[in-house]
Amino acid sequence: MTPVELDHVADQLATVLAEMRSHKSRTLGSVSGGPYNNKFMPYPWTPKRAFESVGDSLPRNAPITLTHGDLLPCNIIVQDSEITGIIDWETAGFYPGFWENCRMYYPPAMTPGWDHILKHVFPGPRLQKEINTVSNIINMVHYNRVF
Repeated sequence: MTPVELDHVADQLATVLAEMRSHKSRTLGSVSGGPYNNKFMPYPWTPKRAFESVGDSLPRNAPITLTHGDLLPCNIIVQDSEITGIIDWETAGFYPGFWENCRMYYPPAMTPGWDHILKHVFPGPRLQKEINTVSNIINMVHYNRVF
């Protein structure tokens, strides 16, 4: 894709993210209001309940917003430069506001043009500390690793 086409995709993605962020919750957990139920927190690490605050799950205060949870290039369907669909909502739920940003910067997600899109969607400095923390959490839980 050309830079102009990538910018067009980024604009659409920013609109989708803004719409999702407009949906708030008082607890962190699945969209049903219960605990997270996704591949990143399999048994026996599945929480028993939804978290009451960001501080219950991560040591940082942030708004709790609707999040896809796995919004990577493989889950964004694009034809020409139009987003025609977003798939794979199994990890969707209410997460700290920075979670989607961190997941989208997850290193395995990097494909040609993705970094260009992310710089457009998330202007300013990367949240590198948060990105590293979220990546470590996912690796520890999903791959049963300890760092």
